[in-house]
Amino acid sequence: MSLLTTDAVQMRAVAAAAVDTARRLGAEHAVVSARATAAVQVTARQGAIDTALRDARQSLTLRLYRGARVGVATTAALDPDSVRRAAEEALALAALMPEDPDGLPASLADMATEVPLPLLNAPSRRDPGALRALALKGDAAIRAATVPAGVTVETVAMGVSTSESVAALATSAGFCRTQEFSNQSAWAVALARDANGAGNEFADSHDRRFENLVPVETLAARAAARAARQMGARAVASHRGPVLLEPRIAAALLGDLITALTGSAQDQKRTFLPGALGMVVAAEHLELHEDPHEPFGLASGAFDSEGVAGQRRAILHDGLALGYFLGTRSARRLGMVSTGNADGPWNLRLGSRLPGVDFDGLCQQMGQGLVITRMMGGATDPVTGNWTQAVSGLWVESGVPVHAVTDVTVGGNLRDMWKAVLAVGTDVERNGAIRTGSLLIDGLQIGGAA
Repeated sequence: MSLLTTDAVQMRAVAAAAVDTARRLGAEHAVVSARATAAVQVTARQGAIDTALRDARQSLTLRLYRGARVGVATTAALDPDSVRRAAEEALALAALMPEDPDGLPASLADMATEVPLPLLNAPSRRDPGALRALALKGDAAIRAATVPAGVTVETVAMGVSTSESVAALATSAGFCRTQEFSNQSAWAVALARDANGAGNEFADSHDRRFENLVPVETLAARAAARAARQMGARAVASHRGPVLLEPRIAAALLGDLITALTGSAQDQKRTFLPGALGMVVAAEHLELHEDPHEPFGLASGAFDSEGVAGQRRAILHDGLALGYFLGTRSARRLGMVSTGNADGPWNLRLGSRLPGVDFDGLCQQMGQGLVITRMMGGATDPVTGNWTQAVSGLWVESGVPVHAVTDVTVGGNLRDMWKAVLAVGTDVERNGAIRTGSLLIDGLQIGGAA
């Protein structure tokens, strides 16, 4: 039984009717997106259910144009009167805005009218009782985890959720399509203590298909181990040297590179890689590929919020930048065409042409240095590329982690850092749109004890 009470046919009708309403009120162009989502979430803590929630919500957003002026309004009520009021508000706001010819909607010829929809919907059919059992099972596994002597571990949260969504996009140019998709998640947060302090850590898993989630027992063990390994942390001496970023940290660093290659950053010159196309921006063994059509991909889709399709393509090849992430407006301002990235990147995979090395092998390759397991705040200057983070992690000697590290900052310049990537690990994890393994980077400044 579906969690949703609204189907694709109904959402398509709502979006199309909203376009008609907007045109009757005087909008010259209209782009309407409508979405409904229903979810069930259960969390457990220390042997008992902590929360159980069923959430259902819907929304409709209108982007309406008077000439080259645009106004935007959103409503959570989809009845005709509420939609009409939202349309009136959007048109009133448009009158206050400056003209922006580059911001006009994409033409129908540029829209994904025939692009096949990727498979994204796999309802879990799990009822709240099944989620409850999994949450309690994971909670018990955290508390039963094997940890070093003198360390105890407890559950902060063990959660499982399932959701289903349907979305529609309609425009006054005649585009109207829907997409159904599911999201499944499980997460574990553990707190470890010893005589000198405490620290928490997490592990999570996200997929379109429930059966593809990492088992809750595995997540529990992973979170407990990550929390326990923080015990006995100490500072290291300040120096310059190699750093190994775990996959989730590597994904965050890749996010800075992606931002530098967006159309808005290039247009506004708020990027450390201006005019990057055709330039070497990363180590020559690095490859970055985008795929919007991956079945059940977390960042898959037939079209973006402007109705434009993405495409399978290389973003980096041999370290060369081959593409930007462009929506319609930024593409026009740069004299290019939209790449269907109005909402950001589709599924990305970072890889290397060098032989694959697992995490232990990367530690051996590093020899001595810092493994970053957590970033706790810092700053990235998008224009200069200067990058500084307060981090915690593990110190490696003779290729083996020997103790936890805290009170450390790491700094460098992103232009140099990406060219100094020595290896990409085979320990690939997916974090939202990004898949990457650990990254070994040489020559970063590590600030610790004097």
